[in-house]
Amino acid sequence: MADSQCMCLRDDHVNEKFTENMPEFYYSENQRKCLEVLIKNGVQSYRQYIKEEKLTDFLSTKELTDLKSDFKKYETESPKKSKLLSTKQDKEESLQYWPALSDTEIPPLDLGWPENGFYRGPSQVLVYTHPPKENAPTIKAFIRNLIQSAKKVIAIVMDHFTDREVYRDVLDAADKRRVPVYIILGEEGVKYFLEMCALMEPSGFMLRNLRVRYVTGSGFYLPSGKVRGSISHKYLMVDGDKVAFGSFRLTWSSLRIDRNIMTFLSGQYTEPFDIEFRELYAISEEVNLYKELSLADVRPSPMVGARARSSTVARKLINPKYSLVVGRSPAPGEMLRFGTPSPPSSSDKGESEGDKRLEKYLEDLINIEQEVPENVDLGNLPKVAFRTNKETGKVTEESRTNKSPKKSRFTLYKRQSSTQEKEAEESFVIINKPTQDSSQKNNFSSHQDLRASGSTSLVSTKSEKIKQNKCALY
Repeated sequence: MADSQCMCLRDDHVNEKFTENMPEFYYSENQRKCLEVLIKNGVQSYRQYIKEEKLTDFLSTKELTDLKSDFKKYETESPKKSKLLSTKQDKEESLQYWPALSDTEIPPLDLGWPENGFYRGPSQVLVYTHPPKENAPTIKAFIRNLIQSAKKVIAIVMDHFTDREVYRDVLDAADKRRVPVYIILGEEGVKYFLEMCALMEPSGFMLRNLRVRYVTGSGFYLPSGKVRGSISHKYLMVDGDKVAFGSFRLTWSSLRIDRNIMTFLSGQYTEPFDIEFRELYAISEEVNLYKELSLADVRPSPMVGARARSSTVARKLINPKYSLVVGRSPAPGEMLRFGTPSPPSSSDKGESEGDKRLEKYLEDLINIEQEVPENVDLGNLPKVAFRTNKETGKVTEESRTNKSPKKSRFTLYKRQSSTQEKEAEESFVIINKPTQDSSQKNNFSSHQDLRASGSTSLVSTKSEKIKQNKCALY
């Protein structure tokens, strides 16, 4: 049971009243009547009504002018009314509810959104001011470094955005690094943002990975219309795990002249900002930069199989427990990296593209002759020739594997052409040979003379045996 339902069951909740001195005081019927008088008759009638009813004046002079200018009447006639209602129903207004026509579709995050899950990295809180403190960067430098280091997504919520240097960093991230960029502006700041874009003259390809929308305040509803209000959010989110928010605006005067404070959050602290941004994006209105700047629209086509959901359903699907219903969203920049898929086309029969592919696949299974893979006879394969050892007659281990033979621990070099260095067989000479005394040299020279004459000695010296053993090791 919801908390509001449980509260209604309590005995002390019946006819509960909140006065102006209580913290729970939020809505007042007297204040609503004062706003109606202000919108209909003006400021003088508003002040006179307050004196007559003996109410407290709760609005300043600036608020009186702002509320008067933010008021907007309801649209009495719908553009689809002539198509939906017959001529008989046009004479008398219908009170029937049309949910399929009254609810609006949500704008999709078609460029992708990072899936951070339950863990968003280490949590951290830092505070920066302008003018900066000792050994601390300025707020503008910190924001630009944050944008230039973005890899997954950049999400900006700002009432006014006119700083050209920051906007150039945003365009570089969207165009060169293909980072998805979403910008939500206040309704009053849209015209100044478009003025800045027109002066910078960006190309259509630089804007293809950028989405700009605007929102108004929560508003105050009156019988004749609505006071729209404005947005006061000012924060920047990068990669879903870093957020910078504060009193600053992305304008030159705010980042250079005004005094501001900024708080940097990372890790789990960024989750409320993530949810808030997606809720604002779901209720926002589009700002078509290609149409406003007179550029060719080069944005990618809608995703294949994407379903349009209403704004009410979309706000529910933001909750993590509905992630299985939504399914996996495309990776950031995936639409631009892997091509532009064509939108799903439907024929006269109402068949979708997926149904056509399935039907064609089933027809191919029946009509096309399937190719059976060829069975290979292992007996007909060519045999591998193994190298055998002449002494043992066994297959050596080096022939079975492709491993290279082990290197000898001795460093050997080819024999020189001198006849005096014939100390070992098979044309190799040991470099580090032992020193010989005079008696050993005489014995060695006598053996050389015997070998040259064709006769060998039956008795070998001790030094010669050592040399033969070393050659055998090789």
